[in-house]
Amino acid sequence: MASFGPTKGNHNPYQTLPDTSGEADVVYFYELGHLSTPIKKGQDRYVQLPHADSDASHPEMGEYGGKSIAEAQLSETTVREYIPGSEENHNTAVPSWLPYTLRWHILSSILGLTVVLELLVVVFHVISSRDSGLVDDDGSGGIVVASKFVPTVLAVIHVLLISIILNDVKRTQAFAHLASPHGASGKRSLTWTAEAWWDALLEGFPSRQRKANWALLSAALTFMLGFLIVSPFSSSLFATQDIIFTYEVPFKQLDLSSVLPLQTIPLGATYFRTVGNVLQNVTTSAWITDQYAILPIWPARIDSVPLGPLFSDSVQTWAAKTTVFNVEENCQRMDLAGLYSQPFDNNPLITNWTSVKLSTSSGCTLNITSKDAFNGRGGSVWSSLSNITAAPGTLSFDADGVSYAKDNCRQDEFFVITTGWYTNMTANNFTITGQACRAHYYMGDTDATVTFNEGRTLVRVTIDELQYSRNRLQIPESTANLSSFQDAFLSPNWTVHLRQPSQNLGPYSTGPATLLSALYNFSPEEMVSDPSMLQNVGNLKQRFFGELLRDKFDETSLDNPTNITGTTTQNRRRVVVVPAVAIILEVILGIQLLLLAVVFFKTRLSRRPLGLSTDPAPAMSVAKLIAQDPGTLRSLEGLHGSTLEEIRSVIAEQRYQLICGQIRLIDLEDDLHQSTSPEFDARQTMAAIQSRPQSFTFGLWLILTLTLLLSVTLIAIAYLYWYSGIYGLYQTAFVYAFDITIGGVDLSNVNPASILTTFVAVFIGLWWGALDTTLRRIQPFLSLAKKPVTGDEGLLVSYISSYLLRAVWKAFRRRHWVLAAVCTGAFLSEIFTIAMSSIWQREPGSLPFQVNIQRQLELRKVPRLSDATLQFTSHAGNYKQNALAGLFSNMRTSWIYGAAVQISLNGSEPPWSSNGWSFVPHNLGPVPQTDVQNAGNTTSSPTTTMNVTVETSGMRARLECSPHEHLNLLDSTNWLTEWDFTNTSQWNETLSPDILKRGFELGLPDAGDNTVLFLDNNASMTGNYTTFFVNNKRLQCCQNITDGQIGSSSLGYWSPNLRNNSYYPDFATSWPSNFTVKWIRGRPVEGYRETYPPESEHTGSGPPRLMWAEKPQMAALNCMPIIETANASVTVSTDDSHVISFDLIGEPQPDPYAWSDDFKQHKNYEGICDAPQCGNIYSINITTSHGILFVTGLLGAADLSDFVGTGIDTYDTNSENIGDQTFNIREPGLNVDLMTYSMLSLVNYDHDALLDLNTLERTAQQTFTTLFQNFASNNVSFETGGYVFQPLNEALPADLDTPRKRADTPPANPTVTLNVSRPVELLQMSKPAAWICMLILAYLIVASVILAIASRRHTKMLLRKIDSIADVAVLMAGSEKLLNLAREKSTKDLKNDHVTKARLGWFTGANGEQRWGIELVGGEDDKKYEADLPPYEGYKSKPLNDEPGGLGITMGGGAPEYDADGVPQPPSSGPIDHGADMYGPGHTHYEGYSAWHGGGDLGVERVPLTPSPISPEHGSHIYEPSQVSHEEYYPISPPYLEERRAPSIEIHVDDTPFSSYFVNEEATSNQVGFRRSWLKRISRGRF
Repeated sequence: MASFGPTKGNHNPYQTLPDTSGEADVVYFYELGHLSTPIKKGQDRYVQLPHADSDASHPEMGEYGGKSIAEAQLSETTVREYIPGSEENHNTAVPSWLPYTLRWHILSSILGLTVVLELLVVVFHVISSRDSGLVDDDGSGGIVVASKFVPTVLAVIHVLLISIILNDVKRTQAFAHLASPHGASGKRSLTWTAEAWWDALLEGFPSRQRKANWALLSAALTFMLGFLIVSPFSSSLFATQDIIFTYEVPFKQLDLSSVLPLQTIPLGATYFRTVGNVLQNVTTSAWITDQYAILPIWPARIDSVPLGPLFSDSVQTWAAKTTVFNVEENCQRMDLAGLYSQPFDNNPLITNWTSVKLSTSSGCTLNITSKDAFNGRGGSVWSSLSNITAAPGTLSFDADGVSYAKDNCRQDEFFVITTGWYTNMTANNFTITGQACRAHYYMGDTDATVTFNEGRTLVRVTIDELQYSRNRLQIPESTANLSSFQDAFLSPNWTVHLRQPSQNLGPYSTGPATLLSALYNFSPEEMVSDPSMLQNVGNLKQRFFGELLRDKFDETSLDNPTNITGTTTQNRRRVVVVPAVAIILEVILGIQLLLLAVVFFKTRLSRRPLGLSTDPAPAMSVAKLIAQDPGTLRSLEGLHGSTLEEIRSVIAEQRYQLICGQIRLIDLEDDLHQSTSPEFDARQTMAAIQSRPQSFTFGLWLILTLTLLLSVTLIAIAYLYWYSGIYGLYQTAFVYAFDITIGGVDLSNVNPASILTTFVAVFIGLWWGALDTTLRRIQPFLSLAKKPVTGDEGLLVSYISSYLLRAVWKAFRRRHWVLAAVCTGAFLSEIFTIAMSSIWQREPGSLPFQVNIQRQLELRKVPRLSDATLQFTSHAGNYKQNALAGLFSNMRTSWIYGAAVQISLNGSEPPWSSNGWSFVPHNLGPVPQTDVQNAGNTTSSPTTTMNVTVETSGMRARLECSPHEHLNLLDSTNWLTEWDFTNTSQWNETLSPDILKRGFELGLPDAGDNTVLFLDNNASMTGNYTTFFVNNKRLQCCQNITDGQIGSSSLGYWSPNLRNNSYYPDFATSWPSNFTVKWIRGRPVEGYRETYPPESEHTGSGPPRLMWAEKPQMAALNCMPIIETANASVTVSTDDSHVISFDLIGEPQPDPYAWSDDFKQHKNYEGICDAPQCGNIYSINITTSHGILFVTGLLGAADLSDFVGTGIDTYDTNSENIGDQTFNIREPGLNVDLMTYSMLSLVNYDHDALLDLNTLERTAQQTFTTLFQNFASNNVSFETGGYVFQPLNEALPADLDTPRKRADTPPANPTVTLNVSRPVELLQMSKPAAWICMLILAYLIVASVILAIASRRHTKMLLRKIDSIADVAVLMAGSEKLLNLAREKSTKDLKNDHVTKARLGWFTGANGEQRWGIELVGGEDDKKYEADLPPYEGYKSKPLNDEPGGLGITMGGGAPEYDADGVPQPPSSGPIDHGADMYGPGHTHYEGYSAWHGGGDLGVERVPLTPSPISPEHGSHIYEPSQVSHEEYYPISPPYLEERRAPSIEIHVDDTPFSSYFVNEEATSNQVGFRRSWLKRISRGRF
C-alpha cells in the first residue's frame, strides 16, 4: 500500500488500486475508497482523490506550502503489495468483524422483536377495544402471570437487548472513527469513551466540530425511551375490569289473551302484598313498581315464569320489548267552601250534625255530613265520586254515619283529610283539605330492562320512559274492565285488612285512605302537613293496580307464552388493555422501531466500516492493532508515566487511522527536532497521581450511596409490606389514579404506583448495570495486576460482550468471585424490575380503626311495666287486653307483618339481627364519616358505608316440636263430626247450600261445640285441648268452588294448648307454655246453618259453618318455645345497621328472664273514677316478661276483634270474624294466619307439602324464629329500649308494691369498643413479588458491600483508569516481548498457549525506563522467545534522523509474502506486471524500520494523509489504461522468517524539508505546558 507525500510539480489526481492475486475473482477494498465495485483481473483502478475537509474537521494536521496536508495529492504512486486486513482469514481483504448484536441477523432479530412487540400491543389494543377485553379473569395463576409478569418480562428483555446494542455501538465507535477515510483525531478515536448513555446521546448530536452520529444517537435514544417509558409503563398495560357483554337470544313473554278483558277480583294475598309494600317498603314482584306494571319477559332457556321479587340468572341483564301498564291521577285541590252546624238550606233534617262544603276551582262541590265519625279524632276518606247520587241538601248516611253529596263533579274519586271535629268548630280551629281526581289507565309497548344486582337480593326492572310516553294509549274496555278496578280499589274493604284492636281507638278512615293513614301512623295532622301526600296517593293507586295485574300474571303463568326476541348482557371480569398505556407504548415502540432501523442502516460495514477482523475487547487484540505501526507505538510509548489527563491531552492532538487491521499514526508534528528531554521518574510520577476509580460509579461514596439506596428501598418495601398487612395502603398518594382523556375519549386511568416502583427498579438496575459493565471491562486487568496469568486468564479474556448469566458462568469458571457476585446482581436486578412491576395491585378493601362509645342498651332483665284496667268479672283475663293491644298499635312497624313480609316476600331482616338472632344495638352516630382518600376522578369511589364489628349480646327464640303423644289423627272420631244435612230439624235447608248431603265438621259437638281439638285419649274440657281456630270460635271460611266443583282448601292456625276450661289469654299455668301448629287439607263448603231447637232462647238459624265434603287430612305438632342468649362478635353496616356477619362466642344459654312475670298484677288497686259507671273497675300496674308477651300476643293476633275471646261454657259460640283479615289471609281455598301463610311460602305454596310433619316442623321453626327476630327489633329506642332490650341498669320503680333488683348478674361495662372497617381503595402488595424484591435487595446490599471493599483494592491495583483504546495501548506500547508475541502468533495460537504468562505491573523497558504496563513474564520463556527470532535478511541499518527522507523505510519486491503468523500467501494465478512506467526516477525507498524496532522488520507502511478518494461528497473517478505492463509480483516475507525481504514503496517527493510542513506549536510558558510539549515530542520518538 502506498505512503504519501507532497508533490512539487504535477499533481496526479489518481491513485492506483492494484489487482489482487488469489483464488477469488473479485476483491473488495475499503481501506482507501470504501468502494465495493469489483476490479477486474489484470486492470488497475484509478480513483480521484477528493479535497480534504476543512481545518475545523482536522485541526491537528500540519500545513504544506500554505495548504493543509490533507489537501496534498499523490503522484505516480506504485503499490507493490497488499497486506491482508485479517489474520484469521488470509484470503479476504475485507475486515468484516462486527459485534454480535450489530450483525444483520441478530440486529434484524431485535428489530423483529420490536416489530412483534409493537404488533402485540396494537393487536391487543384493537382486540381489547373490539371485544371489550382480551380474556375472562378467572383468577387463575396463568392469567395473573400473563397480565402482570409477561409484559414486564418482554419489556425488560427488549430494553436489555437495546442496552447491548448501545454498548456495542459505543465500544465500536472509536474504531468507526479510526476506519474513516480521513482517520480520526486521538480525541475521537483512541481516547474516545462514552460511559453513560447520556454521554452517548450528547456525542450523537451534531456540533460545530462534528456531524450527527446517527447510529450512536439512535441507539442512545432507543435505550432512553426503553428504560424511561417502555419498562415502567409495561407493568400497567393490562388491567382487570368488569365488562358488560350483550347477546341477542330468544325470549318469552307472558300471554294474557286468555283472561281478556281483565276482571278484578282482589284476593287476600293481593291486599297483603299491597300493605306489605306500602308499610314495610318491600318489593313484592320485580314487575310491579310504584310507577308501572310490566308484562313479564324472560329468556326462552328458563322454564318457569319469574314472577317474584327475586330470581337470578348467570347474565347481568335482560332486555326486550314488552307491554307496560300504569294509572295516573289527574287531581284538583278541594278547599273549604262552607262550614255548617245548623240546618243547611233550611233543611230540617240537618239539625244536630256538622256539615262541611268543599269545592274545586272547576266548580265541583262536595258536602260531607258526619254524625260522629270525625268527632274528636278527625280522619280521612278516599271514595268514589261516581257512586255518590245524593245532591246537596239531601242526606244519605252510610254504615259509619257519614253522608256525601256532590254537584257539578266530573271526577271519578275524591280524597279528603280532616282534623278532629268539635262542637262549635270554625274554619280557624280545624283543618280540612281534599283532592278531586280522575283516573287514567294506560298501556303501551316499550323496551324493558331487567337488571340483576350482584350482591343484592332483589331484581330491578326499568323501562324506556320516553318511548313509553310516546307509545302509550288509554286501556280499551276490550283489554280490561276498568270500572271493576276502580270499584275494587275504592271499596270500604280496606279496613278488613288493616283492623286495629278494639281497645285502640283511632281516627276514622275508609277505603284506601285506611292504608294511607297507616303510613302516617293514623295521624291526620301528619297527612295534612306532608307535601308529598299527593305523590303517595298516586303511588298507592299504582301499587294496587299493579298487584291486581300480578294476580292475572299468576293466573296465566301456566299458559303458553309468546315467543319474542331480546338481549341479555353479562357482566364478566375481563383482562383489558389500558388505552392510555397502550397508546404510549405504541408510539414509543414505533419510534424505537424507526431508531433501530436507523441503527441497522448506519451500522452496516459499507457505511460504518470498523476495519476489524476480531473482537477488539481483549488486551491482546489491542496489542495486535498497534504492534505493526512504529508511529503509533512511538506516540504511545512515552506516555506510560503520564496522568490520564496528560495521555488524553497528548493523544487528542494526534491523528490515527485503522488500515489493514492496524492503527497507524497519520499526523506528524513539527517539533520532532527535539532530541533531548528532561528525565522523569515514572514511579514517582505515578505515585504522585491520586488513585481514581475506574468509573464514576465505582467511587466509594457512590457505591455506599447505592448501598444506602438499596437499604432504603429494602426497608421501604419491608415496612410497606408490614403496614399493608396490618393497616393497608389506602392513602391518596398510593391509590390515586390519573384520568387520561384525549379529545373527549376516556383512555381509562393509570395508577402511578406501579410505574413509579418500576422506574425505581429500572434506576437501580441501570446503576447496578453500570457497575457490572465497569467491572467486566477491568476484570482482565485486575487478573493481570494480581499475578501472572496465561492468555485465557488475562490478555485474551474479555467480559465486555458477555452479559448476565453468561458473564456469571465465565466469572465462576475463572474464579473471579467479585465479578461473579456483581454479574449475578445484574441478572437479579432484571428479575427485581419484573417483580417490582408486579408488586402492586389496586383493589377494594377496608380501613380498620376503633371508636369507643357509651353502651346504652342491654338484654332485658327487668319485666316490661304497663298500665291495665281490671274489672272484676267472670273473665279475669280482661286486664291483659291493654298490654296485648299495644303490640299492634303501629301497623307500619308491625312485627308480625314484618316477619311475614320477610319470609314470604323476601323482605330484609331487621337492623341488628341475622339468622334469627337479635343483637343488642349500639348507637353508631359517633362513628366518623369523613373521607380518608381521593382515589381519582374516574375511579368508582367505594361506598361510604362503613362496617362496624363489636362484641355484644344476642337473643334468639326457637321451637322444639313433636307430635302430640295422645292425639290419634287417624281416628277421625276424635276430632271430626259427621252431619246429615238432609235432617231439616237440625239444618236450615233454605239458607244452607244444596251441595252436600252429608259432611264433616271439625271438632266434637258435645265437648267444645265443634271448636276444640282434644289432645287426650278422652275428650274432656278438664283435660288438655287446643282450638282449630286461634281461639274457641267456629270456622266459616274458606271454600274453593269453581263452576260447581268443590276444590281443595287449606286451613292453618297456631293455637295455645289449654287445660281445664281455660281459654285465651289465660291459657298457661307455667311458662314456657306449649302451643299447637296445625295444617288441615280437604274440600270444604261454606254456609251451612243450624236451626235453633224450640227450647232455645234463640230463634231462627245460627251463623254459617264450614263443612267438609269428605274427611280432611290434618298434621299437628306440639311445640315448646325456647328463648336463649349468647355473646357474639357482630359486624354491621353503619348505613342501615343490617348485620353482615356474626360469630357466636360460646354456646347459647336459656334466657332466665324470658318467662318470669306472667302479666303480674301490682296492687294497690285504684278506682278509675267515682262515677257509678266506674264501679268495679280499677287501674293497676302489671309486669310482663318479654317471652310471655311475645307468645301471648303472637297466638292471639289472628283475631284482633277480641283479645279476650269467648267462654267455652256459654251456649252461644261465636264464629270467626271474617271482617278481620289484618294478620291472616282469607281467600278462596285458603284460611290461615300470617304465621302459617309464611310457612306455606317457604314450601313455594305447595299445600300438600305441609302435611309432612318434618316439613311442618322445619317451616314452623323458621317462622317462629323470624317472628321473634322482628319482635325484638320492634320500636327500639336508645332511651327507652324495647320489648327485648332495656336501658343500661334499668330497674322497676321503687314505689311498686314488690320492686325487685336483678343483682344476680354483674353490671355491664358502660363503654364498648367499636372496630370500624371503612371501605377504601387499597393498594395491595403481592406477597410473592414482595418477598422476591426483598431477597434480591438483600443480596444486592451484600454484593455492594463486597464491591465497596474490593473497589478500594481495585483502585490501588490499577493506577490509571482503563477505559479507552489509548488506556490499554499505553500499557503495552513499550512491551517489546508482548508486541513481538502479538506479531508472531495468531489469536488461535495464543488461545492454545497455556504456558506464556503476562502481568500488569512495573517492569523495565528496552530503553531502561521503569514502566507500568503489561508485559510477558518468565525468564526461560524470554530467552526462548529471543532465540526463536531469526536474523532479518535484507535489513539495512540506518539511524533515524530528522529529515523526512530519514524515515528509512525501504520496500523491496520479488520476495514471497508472508502474513504475520509466518504463513505464506498463496501465489497469484498469473504474473502481474505493473510495468516500468509505473515507477519514475524520482521514487524514494524508505528502509530501516528494523533498527528502530529492535531488529525486526515490522512490515508496516505509512498511511497517506490524503483522504479517501471515495466519499459521499466527492464521488469517484476510475481510470483504466488500455495497456499496462506488469511485472511479477510476490508477497513479502514476514520479518522473522528466513529469506525475507523488506517490502518497499516508491514515492515521488520533492526536496522540500519535511519539517517545513508543520507549524511549531511548542508550549513552554509554564511547567505543565513544558511537560505536555515534551510528552508530544517523545510520543514521536524524537528524544
